[in-house]
Amino acid sequence: MKKIILFLFCILFAQESYEGQITFDYNGTVDGSFTSIVQDSITTGFAYNQMGLDTSYFIMGSFTEQENSEYDLFFAVLQDTTFPVQPRTWEIPGQGDENNPLSLETIVVLMPGMDSSFVAELIEFFTDTSNIGDSLDLTEILTEVFLELADDLYLGLAGELEITDVTDSTMVGNFYTTMIKPVFHIPPHIVMINNGEFNFDKVSLPDLSISKKPTNPKSISLYSAYPNPFNPTTTLRFNNDSGSNTNVLLQILDINGRWVENLVFGELKTGANKIQWHAGNQPSGIYFAVLQSGNTVQTTKLILIK
Repeated sequence: MKKIILFLFCILFAQESYEGQITFDYNGTVDGSFTSIVQDSITTGFAYNQMGLDTSYFIMGSFTEQENSEYDLFFAVLQDTTFPVQPRTWEIPGQGDENNPLSLETIVVLMPGMDSSFVAELIEFFTDTSNIGDSLDLTEILTEVFLELADDLYLGLAGELEITDVTDSTMVGNFYTTMIKPVFHIPPHIVMINNGEFNFDKVSLPDLSISKKPTNPKSISLYSAYPNPFNPTTTLRFNNDSGSNTNVLLQILDINGRWVENLVFGELKTGANKIQWHAGNQPSGIYFAVLQSGNTVQTTKLILIK
């Protein structure tokens, strides 16, 4: 499960990253509408374009909140030889061996009615910086997807996905597909999507570096916040191992790099330190805690869910 979550939310480590919305209606064995919206207003769509050793991958996905605390999850994995991705039409499933889904040029997956605990695990993993060193081997990751979630997913069997327009800052497209559950059922479990659309804006995360000159090894360490996700209070921990009190700035920025508030501005005592951030007046979303000491800047990601 850990690799599956890494696959769905490694957007921050991609060479080209996007955020936006995927929408469609599906009908067949199960029916529903997919909006990429949770908690009435939070948009969950993401996409990234990553160049491998000899293949360019474009991956997009999203999840939608349904009734009874259930969620629909959708993602697509497209292989190409061009980076960055350009307007093009992919056949579903495209070239490859249909008996081996991992070999397919176009993998499209829908998982309707997932339990809310699964989504909570996604978010928790997304904010855990200890996972940065994990491998992003897509074959290994997708193998785990199909092994662990074969009973829950529908796989694209026919159709087309088209990226119609790509600019420096946006990407739009559409798709239609017939999907089937790989697990054997009589009659087969099938859903159809005839009106799929997606639109993304390129993510420009704030450049938090202030110097490209070599620096001394870190003597002040910022750790992941706990709890995370949180509502409305979380605790940030950091150590000062420099041997003396040190001037630091610990501030909160939003996803667009805008300043929210300062938590620490001044001298930091040696040893272990912690401080709480009370975000009761802030909207749900992704934030960054940024710790600056001299020429060293460290960050950790926070998710506020109300």
